[in-house]
Amino acid sequence: MQRLSRPLESMRSHYTVVVIGSGYGGSIAASRMARAGQTVCVLERGRELIPGEYPDNEAEALREFQVDLPLTHMGPPTGLYDFRVNPDINVFVGCGLGGTSLVNANVVLEPEARVFEDSVWPQALRDDINQGLKLGFEKANQMFGVTPYPKDFPDLPKHAALKKSDQTMEACHFDRPPISVSFKEGSSPAGVNQKACTLCGDCVSGCNVSAKNTVLMNYLPDAVR
Repeated sequence: MQRLSRPLESMRSHYTVVVIGSGYGGSIAASRMARAGQTVCVLERGRELIPGEYPDNEAEALREFQVDLPLTHMGPPTGLYDFRVNPDINVFVGCGLGGTSLVNANVVLEPEARVFEDSVWPQALRDDINQGLKLGFEKANQMFGVTPYPKDFPDLPKHAALKKSDQTMEACHFDRPPISVSFKEGSSPAGVNQKACTLCGDCVSGCNVSAKNTVLMNYLPDAVR
């Protein structure tokens, strides 16, 4: 896989758009602005790790942990696994080119309609739910190659357990959620060659197979292209 990052020496003196961060928000903004003909610079504090370079055992994983505490910071500042510990809420984010898309469970669920009924959202956004926002979700789903876990793949123990729970709890409904994983070999919408998922279970520690559809496989290379 071709690397996307560039050395500092190649940075220009001026850009029309500077994007801070390379996760979902940053990568999509970079893609859209680049397609609009702007000169774009994406700044990311983390390193670029490509499939084959993610931790593959406990010792390697420990070297990638960083923890931000109220009074101190532990671990390397560019460690991939970034924990933010606070009195009210703890957050786990990804530190690397691709942001948290590198280390999440890649479940892609559209918000329920009731979410946007809250007045905290700008009125213009709420008025555009059935048109612009819906179209945005459709484009994102296409870019991320969203699909449920295939029924012709091996049964998963967790699926079996959830199905059993569904049978005993009337309020529950078992379903296979849409996920951004490639289950067959091919090219992403941005032209990146990807292999099929091997069911290794390393989605959250970093996919070394190149089957997980992180923004490193779509929006970021699209911006570069």
